[in-house]
Amino acid sequence: MKSNYADILALTIKEPVWYDENGTPRFVPFRPELCPSIYAGVIVLLRIVCQWCGEEFLVEMHDSVFSPIKHPHKLHYGDPPIHNCVGDTMNCEDLAVMEVWYREHVGDWIRRPELEGLIDGAADVS
Repeated sequence: MKSNYADILALTIKEPVWYDENGTPRFVPFRPELCPSIYAGVIVLLRIVCQWCGEEFLVEMHDSVFSPIKHPHKLHYGDPPIHNCVGDTMNCEDLAVMEVWYREHVGDWIRRPELEGLIDGAADVS
């Protein structure tokens, strides 16, 4: 189960745009530079859904938490961000790889759209 970040959410009436690997709410459009790990070499933005209520989320994962050899379609985010639902304690369902970004060392981020798309078994999320 992720932390609820009630202190951050109490500061605004806005809905988060996406969440990072830790379930931290983010309020600006996703950019790979906003990854919480400065050491990341691969960043993936996933679309997930709470298996209890069906609420969808955009979430970030980076290669500090997954093996860089894994294909992005094999990733699993785990529990969804806290959204005051019984599903907060359940695994999410992964729907789609929305963005994949790579970089070597401290170079520029390069998007890899050929690795993006629906995850096997997911319904169309367009």
